[in-house]
Amino acid sequence: MATLIYAGIGARATPRAVLADMTVMAKWLARTGWHLASGGADGADAAFAGGAPAGQRTIWLPWRGYNGHRGPDYRVLSAAAMAACIGIAAPLHPAWERCSPAVRKLHARNAAVLGLTQDRPVDAVVAFTAEGRIEGGTGMAIRIAEARGIPVFNLGAMTPRAVCERLAAIRRAVPSP
Repeated sequence: MATLIYAGIGARATPRAVLADMTVMAKWLARTGWHLASGGADGADAAFAGGAPAGQRTIWLPWRGYNGHRGPDYRVLSAAAMAACIGIAAPLHPAWERCSPAVRKLHARNAAVLGLTQDRPVDAVVAFTAEGRIEGGTGMAIRIAEARGIPVFNLGAMTPRAVCERLAAIRRAVPSP
């Protein structure tokens, strides 16, 4: 079975019930051959990471020690990778010039979550934003995904079951190696 990659992301203020759903979904996705890419933030990112077993997740950090994370599944972006990610994120942010350097790195990290190299983007994005709106850091990731034709499934506008059905359809469409 080929490994597929999904970005599991969302608002830090994701409701508790949705966080619980995300953890369950991450466990199911891991069992069905999906690898998590996420960004190490509190809330949705942490819920997805909590369900994805070690070795089946890559957590992209904007700087060493972000949120106290460390370990083999946690990767700090190199200066060159961060510069490339900033090049992707800056034109998609409505007020980039008003962002501090740290906030720019947080937004740029979303480009890494969606595929650090242009030749291997994620296969899907599972996200949460209130009412499915495109806002905040998660909105940046959604804009990047949409600009690259990556399907986005937002738990703020879809049920977990509907999202899982769409991910299962993506899985079925991938030929076995």
